[in-house]
Amino acid sequence: MNGEAGSGLTGSGAEPLEDDDPRRIGPIPLLGRLGAGGMGRVYLGVHEGRYAAVKQVLPSVAGEDEEFLRRFGHELDNLARLPDEATAPLLAGDRDARPPWFATAYVPGITLREAVDLHGPLPAEALWLILREAATGLAAVHALDMVHRDLKPSNVMLTLDGLTLIDFGVARAADQSQLTRTGMVVGTPAYMSPEQASGKRASSGVVDVFALGSVLAYAASGRPPFGDESGHAVLYRIVHEEPDLGPLGDLDPELADVVASCLDKDHEGRPTAAELVERAAAHGPSAATPWP
Repeated sequence: MNGEAGSGLTGSGAEPLEDDDPRRIGPIPLLGRLGAGGMGRVYLGVHEGRYAAVKQVLPSVAGEDEEFLRRFGHELDNLARLPDEATAPLLAGDRDARPPWFATAYVPGITLREAVDLHGPLPAEALWLILREAATGLAAVHALDMVHRDLKPSNVMLTLDGLTLIDFGVARAADQSQLTRTGMVVGTPAYMSPEQASGKRASSGVVDVFALGSVLAYAASGRPPFGDESGHAVLYRIVHEEPDLGPLGDLDPELADVVASCLDKDHEGRPTAAELVERAAAHGPSAATPWP
């Protein structure tokens, strides 16, 4: 299934709509369900002749949290600004709907997490390609003074056309609203930077660079470099202990050095995303090379 809409769900990864699912969101007819989470559901739809991923907030979430709705609108503004080389483009949205929703271009593929689960750790040339394409997307985002803040293997999509970063917006909007009330940090613990883990404001692209280092270490070994727990133990290790890069040092010493620099505890010691693009430019296959 490519971006042009045909018929049926074959190859889309979507499941049939359930009885309680809507058949249309805004002007977009729905074909199936792509996923569901604690804050909303994602559907496969058709918008102006192309497939769309339509994300709708759960009514129970939207109806109880005005702060969430404000942040949701802010995230929609951010999605509209994101360059196409960073993520799937925003197609439509309605922040005033109850519940609110937005649609992005549907990106068929599998996440990096799914790829590692299915095939195990990736070879060095694939890791260099992930570094180059992810850093290219992040550099474009950071140039707009924006930050992803929750980069992790399940937010890195591997497609026939290359790599796409996903989930820039709504999850952070929901988490930030809870942050206002509970004081919890924003992000996925195993891939947080020391700044995030210690509760500091994560307003700079260096937090994404740290997360990218953790993502690459995961792709090389199947395990995050500070462990995959969700509690305080992993946050302590991120702040105070050195990362475990697993087999990366033997697999590719130069890449291991790059990843280690991304994981510098001192944010001033980390490279920028643009610098990572330059480091990766001379390595790895072209984007047309199939993923393992």
